Amino acid sequence: MMVAEALDTLHRQRRGRRGGLGVLPAAYVGICLVILFSPLVVLVLFSFNAAGTISLPFTGFSLQWFRALLTEPDAIQAFKSSLTIAAVVAPICVLAGLTSAYAAARLTGAWKSICLGVFSIPLVVPWLVIGVGGLLFFTMVGVAPSTVTVVLMQVVVTFPLITLILYARLAGMSVSAEEAAFDLGSGRMGVLCRVVLPQLVTPIIVGGLFAFISSLGNFVITFFVSGYNTTVPVWAYSELRHSQNLPVVNAASTALLAISLIVFLIVFVLTRRDEGETTWL
Repeated sequence: MMVAEALDTLHRQRRGRRGGLGVLPAAYVGICLVILFSPLVVLVLFSFNAAGTISLPFTGFSLQWFRALLTEPDAIQAFKSSLTIAAVVAPICVLAGLTSAYAAARLTGAWKSICLGVFSIPLVVPWLVIGVGGLLFFTMVGVAPSTVTVVLMQVVVTFPLITLILYARLAGMSVSAEEAAFDLGSGRMGVLCRVVLPQLVTPIIVGGLFAFISSLGNFVITFFVSGYNTTVPVWAYSELRHSQNLPVVNAASTALLAISLIVFLIVFVLTRRDEGETTWL
């Protein structure tokens, strides 16, 4: 009887612990959320402010800065360049990430650690160093900064993230299905297309969307190797030198944030759809 009562008490205590975060953890999470999202809220709020300065009180709701953004040719060109570059970078990163992740997942022993370490280098090296190094390299080989150099350097710093996303799924996949396909006479491409890729549909799409978002917001790398083809972050940085352009920059930043949120919602829906599923086919 005493054992049953002790077990019941322990069960109630565990349910109580699972019922909430507690005061201190909840306060900590709340403070972190405020620190993270307060700047974004202020940015979006003042992009709709009728006044041309970032100061309180809020003078009124207005879309005039978004209309001004649509009439700014340099801003429109920057958005076109950013979207074009992101649309090119994303599939290249997915292809490179899939290849490297599959290679790392099927290696054994020390080679796997070495492979993952090499692929992770761009994630730990400061982007300032990579940007300056890219600029010096292209100058040394006589290649002028252009959209091509931006794409190449963004792929260098983005595909390792896609590699890790795809590796996480590949590492949890059993190789027995692949071995069975080989035993039944399927070639390597047949195994890849019929066994491996169907289980990677969602991670591939999620990785491509993450690469798209990363490319849109990339400033450091793009700043050094873009030349005269500016993207939205580079254009916004140049416009901030003049205080009268700040409201238009706020509007552009809000538009870029809206695009990122839409992509994030797509990623969220895809990951929820993929819960408990191993394949879409």
